[in-house]
Amino acid sequence: MIQIIYAVVDAEMPEGFEDNLVFADGEYEIMMFRDEVEIEVDGKMKRYPPRQCVLYRPGQRVHYKAVSGKMVYTWIRFDCDEDLYKEDYLPYGIPIQVKEYDYYKVYFQAIADENYFHYPSCERIMTDLMHIIFERLHEYAYTGELIGYRPIFNKLRNAIYEYPERNWTLESMAEFVSLGTRTLQKKYQEYFHTSCNRELIESRISRAKTLLYQTDRTVAEIAYDCGYNNVEHFCRQFRNHENLTPGKYRQIHQEKYKRD
Repeated sequence: MIQIIYAVVDAEMPEGFEDNLVFADGEYEIMMFRDEVEIEVDGKMKRYPPRQCVLYRPGQRVHYKAVSGKMVYTWIRFDCDEDLYKEDYLPYGIPIQVKEYDYYKVYFQAIADENYFHYPSCERIMTDLMHIIFERLHEYAYTGELIGYRPIFNKLRNAIYEYPERNWTLESMAEFVSLGTRTLQKKYQEYFHTSCNRELIESRISRAKTLLYQTDRTVAEIAYDCGYNNVEHFCRQFRNHENLTPGKYRQIHQEKYKRD
């Protein structure tokens, strides 16, 4: 079920408005910007043309600002106990061009109205409307030939996360899905909005974090289990990713894991 927290259509903010925050656990937000806007993506502010839609997951940084004049945007903040289909079905934190902006906004307006009047059936209706919004966002994000790459890219992505300790190279990834390396690099970036190499780093750091707080293995052993032959390289990459050393991460999260 999807629980709507706020739903606001055509909110108008003053010239120079900027927002920079991280939402609480469990809170998602989907936003549409009517006008040109700057949005932080992968740690860098980038300028995007009008009619962008962005879906943010819990804990993700939300940073945007007006380019010129007033900012007009539409947004829904919600809690969700669903998996939003699958991780790769909807790109998080990536601006997506909305082709039929006024038409798409009708669904946001309907949710805002349902949330305001709050009839007994509103939760079911709002959940159905949110599913329509997600389905259409997926279609806006993945059009044309990219749809055909979905099965093989999912296969590769699942393998990388299941076996991060493998000696993955761009060549071995390309061979795994029977593509050329240049095609894999370009199309994977377009589909998942991240590079193959970045995906591999994410999978290894994710595995390392689990091993750090759930086991007593040494940092060197964990580095090896996650595909690193050099423990110093692992520590440096972990620190760059988490802003913590592996040892400090273990200390903080083992204590929390025991409390929970």
